[in-house]
Amino acid sequence: MKKVLIIITALFVVLTMLGGCAQQPPKLSELTIATSPGPITYPLAKMKEDNLLSNIADKTTINAWATGDQLTAMVTSNQVQFAASPLTNAMMLYNKGVKVKLINVSVWGMLYVISSDQQLKSLDQLKGKTVAVVGGQTGLHASVFRHLLIKNNINPDKDLTIVDTDQTLAATKLISKEIQYAILNEPNSSIALMNAKQNNVALYRSIDLQAEWAEITGKADARIPWAGLIVVGDSAKNDVLIKTVLTQYNNSAKWVNENPAAVGDITVKYFPTMKAPAVTNSIPFSRLEPQSAAQSQELVEEFYNELLKTASPQSIGGKLPDAGFYYQGK
Repeated sequence: MKKVLIIITALFVVLTMLGGCAQQPPKLSELTIATSPGPITYPLAKMKEDNLLSNIADKTTINAWATGDQLTAMVTSNQVQFAASPLTNAMMLYNKGVKVKLINVSVWGMLYVISSDQQLKSLDQLKGKTVAVVGGQTGLHASVFRHLLIKNNINPDKDLTIVDTDQTLAATKLISKEIQYAILNEPNSSIALMNAKQNNVALYRSIDLQAEWAEITGKADARIPWAGLIVVGDSAKNDVLIKTVLTQYNNSAKWVNENPAAVGDITVKYFPTMKAPAVTNSIPFSRLEPQSAAQSQELVEEFYNELLKTASPQSIGGKLPDAGFYYQGK
């Protein structure tokens, strides 16, 4: 009887081990992640540098995209398993029927009024001024800015002038004093401030638009969900893959926030168009605080429900995505 029990126990252990092996998906020959240069990229550079995904893929490749069309092409042609994307782009893809799911929100509210006006402290002081904003009237920068103006009883079409200007050009014009005010995200605001200092020009990080957002909503913890990671196609069914990417991304983001001086050199190694000092300087202002899609869903929906009171639904593909947009994990 004792021998029978030993045999049964041994069989149970073996079957359990085999079952565990069956659940483990095969290792990928290559894992490809699309991203655009910016704070969301800093942890990805660290992951690539230290080969932190080696247990799930023989090789990790990071492909840079510069325009929304490039991102769309990479995703719809299944060139990538994951992509770092502004939430607006991710929502538009999902609303078009593309198989994507949001797996986290990585960065929040990194939008600032940069100006040469040392006295600028409030949006009301922008009345009568000209402000450079990427996207002009409909981009996320512009939509957030216009919403904040309206909520502060400032008419964005009459009380000031908003001009559509590329962020790089806006930063250059700030330094040449062709313009006084611009809405810049990170790392563009840090680049502008760094270049201004090198040219003996006084520029200031005058207004934090996330702080302004909290003010108009009346919620101290209200945040602007800016960009996150999406999983593409059938990779959404691979929970082990997603969990590994999220875990390593979170760990790398923590390292980035704790080691800003070391981040610049690693990042420019994989994104040579960026500047190491600006990367380092941008970290305290980037709000790199990854949070899972499941945890972020309520905050994302609160933000867009508020924004869409003044912004066009077309800016996110016509409507808020349904619950299927948010990866819930297992």
